[in-house]
Amino acid sequence: MKIPACFFLLAAVAVIASAGPLRAQAADDNPAEATPGPETPAPGSTIITSDELRMDQVAHVAVFTGNVVATGTNFVMKCEEMTVNFDKAGKVDTILAKGNVVVTQPGRVTHSGQAEYYRDDDKFVLTDQPTIVDNKNTISAPVITIYRTKQSLYTSQGRSTVTLPPGAGASASPADNSALPVKNSDK
Repeated sequence: MKIPACFFLLAAVAVIASAGPLRAQAADDNPAEATPGPETPAPGSTIITSDELRMDQVAHVAVFTGNVVATGTNFVMKCEEMTVNFDKAGKVDTILAKGNVVVTQPGRVTHSGQAEYYRDDDKFVLTDQPTIVDNKNTISAPVITIYRTKQSLYTSQGRSTVTLPPGAGASASPADNSALPVKNSDK
């Protein structure tokens, strides 16, 4: 009998997500125990922790709710709820993160009410008052779309605001102004 690859991936996510003590299972209600410390995943892997996890292997979906923390090799994402949709081969297809979404990477922090990831385009779409602080530059707009492989971003559905620190004008060196290229797609 052949077991679908999706089963192994979903099972692995369940094991990783439940590796620490769940709040409902803690012997006492010590806040230090309820909030696990930062964990370092193996290169290329991601650790997801949450208060609750619901998986549907038939529908190829996992829903993490409550204090969701996803830790990868170069990022940490926190939100209130994350829905991960897998393709039939068990690979991540889309991710929807909702509720106070904060993504921290070296030199960059993003804040939004909602963030969506699409594997086919390798892009993130940030909505609900998104803001990106990239080194010392700040970008905000109604919608910010980030194309990871192209190292570019686009703003849409309204005015965008870019705040540059003092000295980041024409006389600043390129190293001081390392934000992603920005294009406002509203014309």
